[in-house]
Amino acid sequence: MKISLKWLNDYVEIKDYFSKPKELAALLTAAGLEVESIADQAKNFESVVIGHILKKEQHPNADRLSLCQVSTGEGRIHQIVCGAQNHKQDDYVVVALPGAVLPGDFAIKLSKIRGIESSGMLCSEKELGLKAESEGILILPNSAPIGKSFSEYSGLDDILFELKVTPNRADCLSHFGLAREIACLLGRDCILPIESLQESAESSRKMIHLEVKRADLCPRYAGRAILGVKVAPSPDWLKKRLESIGVKSINNIVDVTNYVMHELGQPLHAFDVSEVKGGKITVTTAVANEKFVTLDGTEKTLSGEELTIRDSERVIALAGIVGGKNSGIHELTKNVFLEAAYFSAASIRKTSRAQGIETDSSYRFSRGVNPEAVPLAMNRAAQLIQKLAGGKIAGQAYDIYPEAITQKPILISLALLSSRLGYQVEAPEFVQWMKRLGCQITEVDTQAWEILPPIFRTDMNMDMDLVEEFARLHGYQNIPEKLPALDYSPSQDLLSYQNEKHLRNILVEQGFQQAIHYAFTSEKWQSEILGDISKLAQYGLRGIERAIKLVNPLNEEIGVMRTSLIPGLIKNISHNFSNSVHQGKVFEIGYAHFQAQGEEPKNKYEQETRLAVALWGFDANLWQKNSRSPAAFELKSMLSVLFKKLGIHKLNFEASQTPADFLHPKQCVGIVAEGKSIGFLGSLHPSILEQHKIRTEVAVLEINVDKLMLGQPRGLKFQALSRQPSVERDLSFVMPKNLQASQVEAVIRQNAGGLLKEMKIVDVFHGGSLKESEQSLSFRLSFQDPNLSLADVQVNELRDKIVNAVSQKFQILLR
Repeated sequence: MKISLKWLNDYVEIKDYFSKPKELAALLTAAGLEVESIADQAKNFESVVIGHILKKEQHPNADRLSLCQVSTGEGRIHQIVCGAQNHKQDDYVVVALPGAVLPGDFAIKLSKIRGIESSGMLCSEKELGLKAESEGILILPNSAPIGKSFSEYSGLDDILFELKVTPNRADCLSHFGLAREIACLLGRDCILPIESLQESAESSRKMIHLEVKRADLCPRYAGRAILGVKVAPSPDWLKKRLESIGVKSINNIVDVTNYVMHELGQPLHAFDVSEVKGGKITVTTAVANEKFVTLDGTEKTLSGEELTIRDSERVIALAGIVGGKNSGIHELTKNVFLEAAYFSAASIRKTSRAQGIETDSSYRFSRGVNPEAVPLAMNRAAQLIQKLAGGKIAGQAYDIYPEAITQKPILISLALLSSRLGYQVEAPEFVQWMKRLGCQITEVDTQAWEILPPIFRTDMNMDMDLVEEFARLHGYQNIPEKLPALDYSPSQDLLSYQNEKHLRNILVEQGFQQAIHYAFTSEKWQSEILGDISKLAQYGLRGIERAIKLVNPLNEEIGVMRTSLIPGLIKNISHNFSNSVHQGKVFEIGYAHFQAQGEEPKNKYEQETRLAVALWGFDANLWQKNSRSPAAFELKSMLSVLFKKLGIHKLNFEASQTPADFLHPKQCVGIVAEGKSIGFLGSLHPSILEQHKIRTEVAVLEINVDKLMLGQPRGLKFQALSRQPSVERDLSFVMPKNLQASQVEAVIRQNAGGLLKEMKIVDVFHGGSLKESEQSLSFRLSFQDPNLSLADVQVNELRDKIVNAVSQKFQILLR
């Protein structure tokens, strides 16, 4: 919001701050009304003064140029070459002297024009930035004081503040409102110079019949007629004031309504009485689907919820927002009906947003105006219209105000003030500030008061509001800086947070990056990726067909809560791959959401904490290009490290009987930890890769974190290193391809006893003399006794026992 200091000075004496505007800006900012910028108009006309042409001659070297001797007072004579033709000797003109910088960054310098020295420029209105076009230089009246600054002479020496007013301070959205605040801060008087109203014998009520049908949305509505006006351009003083704060001048009637709005903060609207059909105005809601054309010619379709001003046939204004083109003021307007009202802030906000219309009027109404200022603003505008456009102010004005809006008194004590602010508040000081705010004070006792805030301060409703007001006015710098006493040690983090942090650290150590996605997604996208989600139940994950739908989603792309973290990771991979990131490792820890089967409200929705990991592409390595392991194996390796660091020693994988739709049917397994199914691991289905143009392998896993972290954190156990050597044996079994290695491993462990320290698969062989359905797996077994050296006989007996057990169990032989 722009504020003029000269305009402010009409209501509170601040001339002493014209030379030091930064001090006033600092005062307002400290009080919560931030001054974002300061513009000094006079700086635009530095070294631009009033001059008197003493002599005008023909330029000796140019037919179209003149050579002028111009006085700027105190005996200063300047020789200036001019190309304009409309000036003559003895004219009073505007002179830009060397050093001046005119609008458009046009710097004036001492120069030579056609061999003749010129020490300045005679200015036109265009060159001064006053008009878009002008013919010739600006000729001033003979009464213009020679040598005076043009900015001061023309009234363009104002200082303008750009204020950032918070939504709760609607009382400061006007010059008088801000003057009232400055008067409070400085302890000065604030006066509104308004003359008494002179009414004629004509009746406003005979001119217009007024009815308010929605008093809940319009608690107060006032109006009066002004007869016989003459619509014309506004005088210069009014134009300059409006234009200084960025308001375009239209005509004297409309300019007055804008002027009073910026003066008092009360929006007004003027109707052409001849355009009001049936001589009747009704304040009521719109009719659904009816059309309304605003003053600027924009057609709007109304929903039926908007508060409108209507005549006997149609809408003539959207209440508090914008007037209609069908009843606006124009050159032929003779009689005016002036409206001033107090509308519901919530109603104006709703209509403004729904219709996409933001005006100075709606800006103020939506934040709340002063209901007591309605007749004051109406009468102030009526006086100014009569002064500028003539006419007679009709009597018997309307002021429909069935139920007065009042403030409730607030009880506050000195003890409460002191305890909340952290320092001892002095009673006289508190009372003084409340009086400056315009509050009515009733003393309960010497330490407590009943405070009635002024009606324009709608943000003061409770004792804490008064505490905040005193802190603001007395100065935030007076609040002492004191660290709170640390009487208690910080509470420990939640176990779930600690476990998730541990998971993140383990994954980051292995080169994975954390991804964070929205918990809501597109129902169509999720369904396309996951397919039959009930198949996830076999992996120990919650599987449910129906997703939770958002009641009021921003758009259909985020219309449901996610039931798995996998779709988010796939979208992430697709985006990365399309942007030439052909290799990566990401993970996410978050919630999957489900609609419960029970009907009780507390069981309506459920969620599971999930860990999802994805890996795509391969590291660029020329030396290992032909020996890359599948992406799923790399993910399995990561999982083994994860389990080892979590202290989980029983990790198994189970083949999927009915694999999830988004997984490769031959490259997916269920993850079993300590006998419990906790998730799945596998490669993405080729159809998904093809559909999303991901031209590389992608492996994913998803785990139920609550099941994974059961019993965590687990304490570390140290076992002394054995001094005895280990003995290794390799066993190669010829086995069907559909027989899982984990099943063979389980039998080996059962028969190996405590001497088996480590087991791993070291080779997988296909082809050769083996059948198509067969493969050869080589297991390397490491045996060690902590106390004795193992003899070959003992190890060979153990090996034979293992071979026999495996052969009998699966009907397979050593290779």
